[in-house]
This record gives sequence, C-alpha cells and structure tokens, in this order.
Amino acid sequence: MSTIQPSAAYNIHPQSHPLSSLPKHEYDLIILGSGPAGRTLAIRASKKGALSVLLVENELVGGECHFWACVPSKAMLRPAEAIYSALGVGGAKELVSKGANGAVVNLEGVWARRDKYTDNWEDMPIVEALEGAKVTIVRAQGRLGGVKKVVLESTSFAEEGLIEVTAKYAVCVAGGSEPIIPPIPGLLEAKPWTPRDATGSRVVPRHLIILGAGAVGTEMATAYASYGAKITLITSSAEVLPKLEPEAGRRVRESLVSRGVTVLLSAKVTAVERTADGVRATLSTGSVISGSEFLVAAGRKPRTSDIGLESIGLERIKGFALPVADSMVVQSVPGEWLFAVGDMNGRAMTTHMGKYQARVAADNIIALVKGSSTSSKGEPWSKYTAFADRTAISQVVFTDPNVACVGLTIAEAKKAGKPAKEVTTPFKAPGAAYHEDGYSGWAQWVVDTQTNQLLGATFVGRDAADLLHASTVAVAGGVSLDRLWHAVPGFPTLSEVYMDLVEACGL
Repeated sequence: MSTIQPSAAYNIHPQSHPLSSLPKHEYDLIILGSGPAGRTLAIRASKKGALSVLLVENELVGGECHFWACVPSKAMLRPAEAIYSALGVGGAKELVSKGANGAVVNLEGVWARRDKYTDNWEDMPIVEALEGAKVTIVRAQGRLGGVKKVVLESTSFAEEGLIEVTAKYAVCVAGGSEPIIPPIPGLLEAKPWTPRDATGSRVVPRHLIILGAGAVGTEMATAYASYGAKITLITSSAEVLPKLEPEAGRRVRESLVSRGVTVLLSAKVTAVERTADGVRATLSTGSVISGSEFLVAAGRKPRTSDIGLESIGLERIKGFALPVADSMVVQSVPGEWLFAVGDMNGRAMTTHMGKYQARVAADNIIALVKGSSTSSKGEPWSKYTAFADRTAISQVVFTDPNVACVGLTIAEAKKAGKPAKEVTTPFKAPGAAYHEDGYSGWAQWVVDTQTNQLLGATFVGRDAADLLHASTVAVAGGVSLDRLWHAVPGFPTLSEVYMDLVEACGL
C-alpha cells in the first residue's frame, strides 16, 4: 500500500541470515518477531537463562518501532518542539528564525536526524547486538506448524523453500501490529499513506488529510504542520485523543488549530478518490475535501491473521489479539508452551509495555526450562506476573503540548466501580514560569477515596513527558497521598506541579 519511500529506497528483505545459515533445527525458545518485545525476550532468555534462542523476522530486524513508528516519529517531532520552546523564552526567542515556505524547522536537518536514528533503514547494528547476546537470527516468514513446531518460509530472493524447526520448551509470538484500514469506498484504490509513509517521507504534501485523531494522527498533524503543510485532521470522535482525558484532547486540539490545522470532530469519511492532482475525501455531510495525500491513522490490529493459528486449533482468533494469562502464556493452548507479548496480546499496545511483558515472559520460560510451572507463579507484582499492563499503563503523546498519562482516567475508574475522585490544577508554581514565559499546563490525579492512593494521572504541557514517571511509581507502588505529601519537589522546576496537586487534594 505504501506509495513512497525515504530518500534512499530501503530493502526490507536483506539477504543475510537465510534459512540455509541455520546451524540446527531445534532451539529452547523460538520467537516470531524482532520488535522491542521480541528482542527483549530473546536477549533476556539467552543472557539470564542461557537458553538457545532462535529469533525469526520476515522484514528488518528491529521491527516497526525502530524503523517506522516510535523512533522516527519522535525524531521528527523534536526539532519543532525545541524551536517552539525557545520561542517561549525571552532572551532566546529573539534569535530564533523560522524555515522557508511556512516551515518552522530546517527540513533537510529533520530528515537527516530521522535517518540517523533509524540507522538509515539498515538493521545490522541491531543484528550485531543480538548476535552478541548469542541469539540466532533467521530471515523468514514464521508460522506455527503444530505443538512447539514452527514452519519457516524463506524471504530471501536467492533462496526458496520451507523448513520446520522445533522449540524444545516454548514458542513466543511477538509480531506486533499493522494499521487498520477502514472499509471506506475507494480508500484502498486511492493508495493512501499509512504511518510508514508518514514517518519515512522526504516529501511534505501541500495539503495532508489525516483520518484518525489518536496518538499517530495528532503527532503527524503536529509534525507536518511544522513542516509547512496544510493539515486537515478528521475524526469520528467528539474530541481528539478520545481515549484520554477530554481536557487533554481539548488542549491539544486548540494548539493544533492555533498552528493552522483544521480539525473536524464527529465527522465521517464516506468515500476517498485518487485524482490527477491528489485525493478527494467525501464526508457524510456531502462536503468534499481535496488534498495532496491522505494518511490513514485509524488504529492498529495484532498481526495474528497469518501465523499458523489454525495448526493449533485457534482459527477463530485469527486477526485478533491472543488472550494471555499474566505470565504471558496463551490461555487457550494447553501445555504452557505458547506465549504472546506486545501488540499480539492486545493488553497494552505500546513499546515500553511490550518490553515489560517480554521480561515477564522470559522469566516464566526460564522457570519452565528449570522444570517449574508458570501457573504457580502468579502473585501480583512478582517478576513472573505482568500486572502493570492492567493497572499502571503509562503513555506519552508527543504533541505540543505533550500529553503524559498513567493508570485510569476518571471515566475508566468510575466505569470500573472505583470510589474515585479527580483533582486538577494548572501549572502555577515558579518552576513553570521559569521554564517558559507564560507557561500553560494542566495536571490531574485520579484518587481512590477509600485507600487515598493514586489510580491515575495526566499531565499536559510542553516538556511534560518527563513528569510522568513519579506518578507511575506512585500508581504501581500503591503510594498514599499522605506519603506523597512528604515528596518535596526541587525548586524551581516543572515538578513543583506535584506540590500543586497535593494541595488540590486538600492536604
């Protein structure tokens, strides 16, 4: 579906590590997918457990995050964030100049920075790190072929064929996710951009239409608006970032609008057409929007549709998340040999939570190898149990302002029947004023009124991302507000907002 590639067209199927290079056909652990979760599992199982590990990858070793998602997108967003931060500080703003053609940044510099952090779409640095950890790599499409069996199909242009490999103890699926393409008439034929195109382009569309206002949609709107593009952001939800606190969405939307982005809320696209000079999107109201490119940012789904689930009787799950126990073992498969981490299990579809799950899975698999059942190690907050991905999920959306959140929103807490209240505060302490002239930010805690502990937190503001971890520690650690009252923030820093929140709680 991709319509463009970066400056130097990359090859997602390098010719090294073919099937014929495999030194053997049986391993303690076989992992399908080399993204952050798969790599973390492979290295931990090899180093900590001395397991023989085979890592199977059908594209670039490193996965979506490193080459097309988190890494390039954050590299692309940071330059404009730095410029806008400087523009908010007297003594610095006087020396800041904007780029040409409406851009806030130097585009060649942005592309070069992005290319640097993606290793120019070369995966050998990651390959060498894995091999240094004694992980065996093969480039192939891997599919389950029965109990503890994996069928490998070559992705090398110089080699064809299938072979079967066996896992002595466990197989883990860690293939990540793929974009959801809504069934809109004409959309597929219009060859829209996917997130890979948005993070890999060296071309700035004159007018980029974005469908979807979650993290990807709002971040790409933020980035491309700073590059000088006209942006129309379309969402069927009543506010952008609909899964987060409404106030966070409102502040991000107002920032986007202030930078020239057109945001259409509660809007539905009914047809898309590729024209001679771009694309046309028709809305349910009958209005038509003409643009240069159309980016689909409508969410992601687990890559479970082509991994051989039918070979172990899981046809009905194909295309959906694989339910797992807190040990990361797939619950519907007997024998405790199949694990799923990261986006494949749908519990918390972020890079950092996938790596967290991978550490849990690794320790459970190592226990299996030592003859200990994973089901006996399910105590909350033990290293054998993923618990934070249900109670303390952290997320940062790198729009400007940042949105950083952890745990439950107030709506989620009430839906779960929690005795919850919210406390909110603007950033009003001196640290915010020193950080930026006229700093505007908002913070919220969701508090359990019975236990007096945090259930969730949200911070909205420029450079607010690094404020999040203290609340993450508090949520995961069950820290009481009475104890947080004694956690005194340094002066003058943005962290003084914690003092404002404590006072908002009435302490």
